[in-house]
Amino acid sequence: MQKYLVLFILVCCLTACTKEIDFDYNEIDAVVVVEGRVTNEGTYVLVTKSRSMTDSVKSPCLPGAVVTITADGVNESIAYDPQTHCYHSDFKGQAGVTYKLTVDFEGKHYEGISTMPPAAPVLSAEFIWFDVLDERMVVFEIWATDPVSTERNYYWYRMDRITQHPHFEGRSKTEPYRWSVFDNRGNPPGLIYRDIICMSERMAEEDEEENWDRILYEGDIITFQLMSIDRSTYDYFSSLRAGQGGGANPKSNLTGGCTGYFTAGSITRSETMVFRYDAIHTESPSTIWNQYTKTHTQ
Repeated sequence: MQKYLVLFILVCCLTACTKEIDFDYNEIDAVVVVEGRVTNEGTYVLVTKSRSMTDSVKSPCLPGAVVTITADGVNESIAYDPQTHCYHSDFKGQAGVTYKLTVDFEGKHYEGISTMPPAAPVLSAEFIWFDVLDERMVVFEIWATDPVSTERNYYWYRMDRITQHPHFEGRSKTEPYRWSVFDNRGNPPGLIYRDIICMSERMAEEDEEENWDRILYEGDIITFQLMSIDRSTYDYFSSLRAGQGGGANPKSNLTGGCTGYFTAGSITRSETMVFRYDAIHTESPSTIWNQYTKTHTQ
């Protein structure tokens, strides 16, 4: 199956030798960064400022901005929430509606526009073993419904893990584990899948400190969300991933001179899972794929 060839190539890239490269960064003035989302679960906006490439401290959300969401001529003010340290509202978006975000901050005006695509319900999510050369990999495989398979659709996903492992004592118990974006090209009509490479069996056994953030530990709680996004948001996150480590600004869909993005997205989630080694399936075609091939070969 084509998906296994893609997975093989990805694993080879991840297990290949790497060479350390030193970058000579030029410091630049901080710019405003706006990260805004209207989803079927609520509205969330961060207003921060860019930081030095050598600064590992995450920039805090800055109060004092006037944040507004507009749709169908109706304005919704999004207030700063000191509890969540962001601009937050229970205002929920609807598929097919176009939303405009405006942010007025420190005398400047920023805005962006996004139309919410339909949701892609998650059908299944499971961990599988995948053998490549002399490596045995843990892969998280998800299948979902492609709501409009006749069009090119775009998706963002994120895996989070909640861990109680002693390695993470003193750190946040809930941390992002994997994220990326993709589109529906190369998927079976009406379906989308993603094979998310987590770690190798050897990496888990060696348990070196440099790999702790990549290793899943027995009892870790895994959550997964899949968000349908528009093309401009896809371009932003694609360029963000491509520029990670190099200091290049991603392709923003906001105007006014800031960086960041605004998206109207439809979120679906898989069931929460507890990671257990004895529950990892041996690599084989998924139930969803078997059902699809059975239906389309009759």
